[in-house]
Amino acid sequence: MIGWRVGWIVGPEDLMGDIAAVSMANVVVPVGIAQEAVAVALERSPVTMPQYVAELQARRDLITSELDGLPVGVPAGGWSLLIRVSDFGIDGETASRRLLEQGICATTMAGWGDIQAGQYIRFVYSNESLDRLRGIGAKIRRALGLS
Repeated sequence: MIGWRVGWIVGPEDLMGDIAAVSMANVVVPVGIAQEAVAVALERSPVTMPQYVAELQARRDLITSELDGLPVGVPAGGWSLLIRVSDFGIDGETASRRLLEQGICATTMAGWGDIQAGQYIRFVYSNESLDRLRGIGAKIRRALGLS
């Protein structure tokens, strides 16, 4: 449930104050629909999770094969990946704008970390079918000025 941050944490009492502060910046108040959805997801996950994980792996494997030879961080799990666009003399904002012109939405990572974060863009492939991901490598290479 991307963007619907609902959860809990257990840890040492001396860390909970800092964790609560981070949580307030990232979660605030989970909306009712997300709370209900989490309850259903937890109940059904033993049945639905294996198929979901397999689908995400297929998407990841396809997009990483499309991006073969590019500076990509290959995720071991999850639903997104990063490309280091600074290797092509541009920053994440420029790359993101060029990709949008190719019909691809990617987020600059500027503001998501230290100064190096702006060297990356993030692709979220969690809701993209395999058909929509096929051919993405050529579009990305055009946006990066490689073809």
